Amino acid sequence: MGIDLKKYLTEQYNKSISKDTEPGPVITISREYGCSAKKLATELIILLEAEKKTGKDWTWINKEIFEDTAKALNLKQNRIKHVFEGKEKGLIDSIIMSSTERYYKSDTAIKKKMIEIVRSFADNGKTVIIGLGSAIICRDIKKSIHIKLQAPFDWRVKKAAEKRKLNIPDVAKYAKDIDKKRNALRKSFEAKEDFDELFDLTFNVMTMSYKEIAEIIIFTMKKRKMI
Repeated sequence: MGIDLKKYLTEQYNKSISKDTEPGPVITISREYGCSAKKLATELIILLEAEKKTGKDWTWINKEIFEDTAKALNLKQNRIKHVFEGKEKGLIDSIIMSSTERYYKSDTAIKKKMIEIVRSFADNGKTVIIGLGSAIICRDIKKSIHIKLQAPFDWRVKKAAEKRKLNIPDVAKYAKDIDKKRNALRKSFEAKEDFDELFDLTFNVMTMSYKEIAEIIIFTMKKRKMI
């Protein structure tokens, strides 16, 4: 069972409503397998730092944040990864897990902690967040922009196979599995909106360079007075 994300975020907002600072700016990047969010994040940071006049540096985070969540909950990283691949445990699995883990945490507790950590980065601003359901988690932040990277499946598989020096059939199978897991994660938040409606800009990385994409994002952020 997923969490009521809107209700949970409202509760978190009410807890911090005394803060005078407006959350953001934040950029979220969702992508299909084979589209490099890291390359885009790198291009964005270069351009954003050039635009910056004062204040802290821009940074980016991705799934490595699992380590922070695991430490906060005294759990192994693979336990966090399991939840954020959209996998649900059955009753028997939950009972076994609770009896073998010294610090047992439910899937819901793990998701809540992950949301808190992602939101803390977003609220502090000047952060590019890759994946992690961030488009849903950060959608209510006024100073936010949400990006999706996509490309034709065969092109993505070919590029990934060349990069990793693997055969096409194996990469195609892996790509389908990764895309499926990412969709499962999004569905696990039970967002009521159609997921594609969460994005402000969608780019085809087969026809555009990451630098071109970054320049368009920066232009849009300026128009929105995010920077």
